[in-house]
Amino acid sequence: MVSSMWKYLSKSDDGECMIHILKFLRESGYSSGDELLLHSGGPISDLSQRSMIPCIDSIRVLMIEPEGGEFGGNKSALGGEVSLGSPPPLNILVQKKEEEGWKTIQEEYCVDLTRALDYVSKFEITVPSDSNINLHPGGFTGILGYDLSRWTVPIRLSNTPQPGTVIGVLWRADAWIVHDRLSSDIGVLALENHPWLDLDLTGHRVTEIGEIPVSESVPYSESDSEHAGKVSRIKEAISRGNLYQVNYGRKWEGEMPGEPWESFLLLSRSNPAPFSCWMMVSDLGWSLASSSPERLVELDRGVVRTRPIKGTRKRGFDDEEDSRLRTELVSSEKEVSEHLMLVDLERHDLSSVCVPGTVHWSGWRIEALSNVQHLVSGVEGLLDEKFSTSEVTSTMFPGGSVTGCPKTVTLAAIDELEEGTRGAWTGSIGHIHKGHGLADWNILIRTLEAHSGPERWHATVQAGGGVVIGSSPAEEVEEARWKAAAVTESAWGFRTGFTDKDLPEREVGIFPIPEGVESVSSLIPGINERLGEVGSISVYPCERVERCTLLVDNLDSFTRNIAEEVASLGHNVVIVGGKMPANTATASNLAEEILRNIEPERVILGPGPSVPEAYPLTMELARKSVNGELLVDGNHIPILGLCLGHQALGIVDGWDLIQSPSGAVHGTPSLIRNNGTGIFEDLPSEIIMMRYNSLVIEPNGGSLVPNSWDLSGELVMGLMHEHLPIHGVQFHPESVGSPRGRELLDGFLAKRSFASSDQFIQQVE
Repeated sequence: MVSSMWKYLSKSDDGECMIHILKFLRESGYSSGDELLLHSGGPISDLSQRSMIPCIDSIRVLMIEPEGGEFGGNKSALGGEVSLGSPPPLNILVQKKEEEGWKTIQEEYCVDLTRALDYVSKFEITVPSDSNINLHPGGFTGILGYDLSRWTVPIRLSNTPQPGTVIGVLWRADAWIVHDRLSSDIGVLALENHPWLDLDLTGHRVTEIGEIPVSESVPYSESDSEHAGKVSRIKEAISRGNLYQVNYGRKWEGEMPGEPWESFLLLSRSNPAPFSCWMMVSDLGWSLASSSPERLVELDRGVVRTRPIKGTRKRGFDDEEDSRLRTELVSSEKEVSEHLMLVDLERHDLSSVCVPGTVHWSGWRIEALSNVQHLVSGVEGLLDEKFSTSEVTSTMFPGGSVTGCPKTVTLAAIDELEEGTRGAWTGSIGHIHKGHGLADWNILIRTLEAHSGPERWHATVQAGGGVVIGSSPAEEVEEARWKAAAVTESAWGFRTGFTDKDLPEREVGIFPIPEGVESVSSLIPGINERLGEVGSISVYPCERVERCTLLVDNLDSFTRNIAEEVASLGHNVVIVGGKMPANTATASNLAEEILRNIEPERVILGPGPSVPEAYPLTMELARKSVNGELLVDGNHIPILGLCLGHQALGIVDGWDLIQSPSGAVHGTPSLIRNNGTGIFEDLPSEIIMMRYNSLVIEPNGGSLVPNSWDLSGELVMGLMHEHLPIHGVQFHPESVGSPRGRELLDGFLAKRSFASSDQFIQQVE
């Protein structure tokens, strides 16, 4: 039987030794022309323990933009309109390396990225292995470009690659050279009898890193005022309730004075990062040099982890200023809001593939790179055995930190604002082995993408940040230039307008969250204690689930967090979309069908972007409840509206939906006051809850009554019905920013249905 083998080669304490080895392989004829290096730079940490070079000369898979992917619609995501729908099937070419080059041996079309990765896995080699690291030979490694996002989130975009463009490349890696930075060991992990097991590295020598020639012209980019104007457009869209955060990316592009390899050498030294990489696809003239600090997702031994980055300050000129800037970062409502929103989003994404009750915020810290320092969190859960590496990768791709929230709407907003394709930037490079249940992908930020031209390489660098309601246009412009500086310098000798005196370069490091910052003192990462048996989570249509809670999903990126909390409290959940399926006659018919088929014990109307009227099922269930018609087996069942769902309840009762007079609040833990009635009856009169809202409802008669308000006492944050089991809140109890939200949800789940009567209905009417 074929097996895998580990062979020790040498030792090295040189963090750049794998760069030297890659050059040695190239010069010694071991390289096939295509190259990939997963380079872990900076200090040794839990994220930066190994650098790896795969042998990629057996099977190659190209993912190609198909014909018919263009969409000429004129809807504006910033205006609250999106076009849902799947693109044409993704074109997959499987190639085999022969003496004359890569030869196509199979072609396939796949409707989504999950199926594409499943198809690729058919070419894996899965053999017994005693490897104790998250790596096995015979799997695949390579790049998933950002433009593959349409095959993970079904949305129609106007700016798509030209048909025939390669938007992803995966190679089968039959062997790996691995540098273990903890032990300093260098070795080969390979399939039995692989030629790399006979490698002799004694001839490799240190690679000189020279200066990058300065470009004769500054790379092209939009102006700072144009950039700032787009930030203002995003903020206006947020204030109207159409989205919560958008990650806008600004481009710099132009001819390079040197080679991409030279840029990678400089970047690896000037801006070392744990998820750096180098890629060359020689016959396509496509190259990448990246110093990414961010992991998209890792699957290892059944545990799924992601490490989102959001929240930025530049480095200080000395230790004192560096420390002050870290405290300033954690004290900033805008930066913390931006970060917590992302933590909630990643919890939602992980919950789609993890065992209910296991997804949690594991911790946060500050990771400092040479020019900037970031807030970084860990989110993890246990993989549900129904899912594989394909679903894990597709569910998390593209990362929430590089799109925004809610993800579906922000993909369309990015398309509208950037007016072009992203290519490699904010896609992912990594490796995957379905047979061994392993995956590890980075997010391609701090990345130079280059394509060969007739005489010179043409490079693109893109950088940006998450724009939230508290963003300053001028500061967003400056942050993008901070982030791009090291990469543009490696490409053109140009630091996006900064000098070393403006933007210091310092040693990279990892720091704890500063103590004594009151605004974040209530934020405590960790997993919720299980109170008993955990419920199940299903998606409608599905088989009937006994004693379930019906949860309506309104295109939100937090829906799964709500389901996760409800399930962890011992209740089964069935999720149904709030948008109307194309083949459904009316919302009333759909609501009746669902209630008849599911027979839920209660209903939760979830949050979402835009206005409640955009979600017919949500409005119909709200109408039924307020009119006393939300019945199962003749009993009135409890209903809870969260944010948009809360607004839907108010609207059908005659309340007015308005923009919040005090401004939008998104991702901010806020003080909420209540009168102790309804679902607040067992909670203190003042509690901290996470708010995500631009709109609020104002009472205007009807049968609903307020029972919760913001700190000012002017804005309604909660409501209940005088007689029916109807409740609504204008905040997110499931968020990491709601320390007592679990208690509030438990209080709602304890509410029971009760029998209807003619007298009661007359009283309601």
